Amino acid sequence: MNKLWISEMFATEAEDEREFGNIERYIENGGQIFFALDDDNRVMACCMIAPRDDGDWEIMKFAAKGMYTGTGAGSACLKACIDYAKKRAIQRIIIVSNRKCVQAIHIYKKYRFVEMPVDKEKFPFERADIAFEMFLR
Repeated sequence: MNKLWISEMFATEAEDEREFGNIERYIENGGQIFFALDDDNRVMACCMIAPRDDGDWEIMKFAAKGMYTGTGAGSACLKACIDYAKKRAIQRIIIVSNRKCVQAIHIYKKYRFVEMPVDKEKFPFERADIAFEMFLR
C-alpha cells in the first residue's frame, strides 16, 4: 500500500527500497506494524513504528487505501503506534512527509505532532519537505 501511494504521487527512491528490504530487521529490533481492517478483514490502512539506527523511533510506511480516506482508519493506525510507543516508554517519535500529503499532515497535527526541521541526512528522500516530532515524556 505504501509503495503504491508513493509511486502514484512521487517516485520510489533508493531509501524506500532500502527500508522495504529491511522490514524484518525493524521488527526484530522492536518495531511493530499495525493494520486497520474493515468488517471483511480487508486492509484499510497500515502504519509501522520502528527504531532507527540513531536511536530515534519513526512512524514509517503510513498508508490508507483511497476508498477508506476519511473513515478514521489511518488515525486508528497512528494511534496504535503512539500507544505502542507509550507502553515501551519511548521518549520521542518522528515522522517525515511531504506537504502534498495534506490528509496525513492533518492527522499528525490532530495527534499533536509538532513540525521540526527536515534533516536531509536523517531523511534522504527527495520528497521529504516536512517533518514532525512528538515527545511522550
